[in-house]
Parts: sequence; structure tokens; C-alpha cells
Amino acid sequence: MKRSVVAIVLLVIFAVLSTSLVSAQRFRPGPDTIATIAVNNGNFDTLVAALSCTGLVGAVADPNTRLTVFAPTDAAFASLNLNEGNICAAFDTETLTTILLYHVTDGRRPSPSVINGSNKQIKMLAGGSIFPAGRGSTALFDNLGRQINITAADVMARNGIIHIVDNVLLPVAP
Repeated sequence: MKRSVVAIVLLVIFAVLSTSLVSAQRFRPGPDTIATIAVNNGNFDTLVAALSCTGLVGAVADPNTRLTVFAPTDAAFASLNLNEGNICAAFDTETLTTILLYHVTDGRRPSPSVINGSNKQIKMLAGGSIFPAGRGSTALFDNLGRQINITAADVMARNGIIHIVDNVLLPVAP
């Protein structure tokens, strides 16, 4: 009887440790920075252009920062009639900087810390918050109450984590 209890306890401990090790490996930093991933991916040309004209490339290229970026694809920008050719002229630098920083939060936030829990808010670097739908949903809501979906989570970068989103988060109406 005692051996059975000891065996069960050991199995539970092993299961917990194994899960922790798998999670730690799953969320291990990747070799490239957020900037390198965005440039090389091919689906973020508008985002890269916006980062360039606002002078924010250095912030996402710095290997010593720890950021989580909710990265809109070119298709997300296109839904607002924005592309790499017109993004820099569409807004003044201050407004575009605010929009971009509304896609970034400090620290590494893997998907479980983003999507779990209702009535949660994530403070963004531009001020304001985004609001996860909770209960494992990949939906987020911006300050305007617009739903944005995470289409790919946990792209691991050397300096943070990228979550790819299907729409541009807006802190205020454009």
C-alpha cells in the first residue's frame, strides 16, 4: 500500500516537472529579433515600413529588450486601405507611433498569459489596454471594442514574443 502511494506521488511529481520542462522549452527565446522576423517573414511589409518611418525599428531590433508584439499582417493593414507605400503618409509621426506602440506590451507574454482569464486587461506601451476575451479564446478587444483575433501565437524571438493578429489594434478612432 505504501509503495503504491509513493509510486503515485512520484508519477504526479514527474508529470508536473515534465509539463514545466515542455512549457519552458516551448517558450524558449528564438535566435532572431522581432525586427528580423518581421523583415524576413514577408507578411509584415506594411508594419516594417511603419516602424521605419517612425524610428521604432531599433526598439524591436534591440536583443536586450523584452517585448510582446501583437503584429498585424499586411492584410490587416489593407483592410484599412493601408500598405507599405502609403502608411507613412497616412498619419503624422506621433499618431503612427501611438498606433504602433498600442501593439506592444512590456515583457514576454506567451499565449497562456494573454488568452486565459476573463475581465483581464493588458496595458500597452502607448497607454490604454487591450482586453482578452478569456476562457482560452484567441479574441482580443481594443479600446474601441473592436474584436481582433490572434491567428498565430507564440512566435518566439530573441527579444520577445510575437502574436500575429488579423486586424490593426486602434487606441482611438482614426
